[in-house]
Amino acid sequence: MSKKKLSRREFLYIASMTAGGVALAGCGPQTTPTPEERAEATDAPTDAPTAKPEVYEILHWSWLGASDAEVWHELIEQYNEAHTDSQIVIQDVPSDQYATKILATAATGKAPDFGNDTAGTRAEFVTNDVIIPVGEHLSEAGLDLDDFVDVALADCRYPLYSDPETLWHMPVDINSFQMEINTEHAEEAGLDLDNPPQTGEDVIEWAKATTTYDGDKVDRSGFLLTGSGLHVNQMWYIAAHQSGFRCVSEDYTQVAVNPEAAIEAGQWVLDLFDKHRVATRDITDRYKTFGTGGATMFITGPWTLSGYLDAGLPFMSVFCPAMGDEQTTQHTIGILSMYTQRDESRYQHTAEALTWISDNSWLWTTVGRGAAPRKSVLDNPEYYEAGLPQKVRGAFLEGVEIATQPRYKIKSAPEFTAYGSANIMHKTLDPVWLGDKEFEPAFGELVAEWTKILAEEMSEVG
Repeated sequence: MSKKKLSRREFLYIASMTAGGVALAGCGPQTTPTPEERAEATDAPTDAPTAKPEVYEILHWSWLGASDAEVWHELIEQYNEAHTDSQIVIQDVPSDQYATKILATAATGKAPDFGNDTAGTRAEFVTNDVIIPVGEHLSEAGLDLDDFVDVALADCRYPLYSDPETLWHMPVDINSFQMEINTEHAEEAGLDLDNPPQTGEDVIEWAKATTTYDGDKVDRSGFLLTGSGLHVNQMWYIAAHQSGFRCVSEDYTQVAVNPEAAIEAGQWVLDLFDKHRVATRDITDRYKTFGTGGATMFITGPWTLSGYLDAGLPFMSVFCPAMGDEQTTQHTIGILSMYTQRDESRYQHTAEALTWISDNSWLWTTVGRGAAPRKSVLDNPEYYEAGLPQKVRGAFLEGVEIATQPRYKIKSAPEFTAYGSANIMHKTLDPVWLGDKEFEPAFGELVAEWTKILAEEMSEVG
């Protein structure tokens, strides 16, 4: 499957908007003819060529990548094929530049009409008027908001900064972090795929059975970890939360609730590198490593499924094991946000496009990403047999039930998650994972920084 090829109209449009290397978003519809031009058209000979109908263009920014981007482009292409009066012009923006570019274009009143995002992470967009409440616009466009599951809607609200019922995003998928297993490796080791790992001890047992070595070095990881960055911090966070650790308390008054659980989880991760020797710090590209057979177990999201299937990788998916005391995992709600426009008449067109996308998101939630956020889709028996094979997709559908680890819906949320780009968690804990620093003192530094960050934000909230 390949991305949609731009039409000449789309190419000329994007080229004009990016002239001089500066991306300008938020184009309007094609120029409306003046009364004089209409009169001339009326007096024209009857055999004159018929004027092309106006086409309203809706600019969409997307940071999706890899196989899920291909499916998303296909869905947008379906919209364009189904509409003659409006077209969605999609522009890909690197994920690590997305927020910065959105803030810059919003400041000049030239933000795109809508974009992909993750629910619960954009309190800053709310307080800076970068996004608009979408509930009323979507309802007017005919979208049934009562058809969405509660967890999806809850993550789209920011009660610290607006009315608790105000909806700031439209959910499009529910993603959870589950475990993928290379079935070929497991079978070679004589492991029972009908009884996959359920606990941290099981993970270690399976990892020892499937790790291979080149001399003293790990050649193939039984359990995939990166040496630093997002993934290893995410594994620590999930395991720590399973044993009762919370980065922030529910009332946003305290950081590092139950620090003993965090320390225990930190040691569990380090032991995978140094004691059990079933993971290597040499891995930087986790997706490529698993996709090329460089690891047996990999905790990740459903956006990996299509690409691995297309590559012929032998794998299955199971629930995230209880590496701590309780079998829980993280979730993310994929959403679409509507950005502030000077011309408020654009909101109606955008809301109608978003409503169509939601009503026609079967492809996206059976092939592209995780579970559907719509009750009517989840209640459809055919949904669970559609799209990708249940062997790889099932855990990401049924596993939503254990994806209960919370999102912190505050402006400083990126500092309290492994998914923050080069945030304080990475800067403080990466030296630990690399073996250059002890966990406890580093964690103490992290808690001190978190305390300052939260106190500063809560002082603003009042």
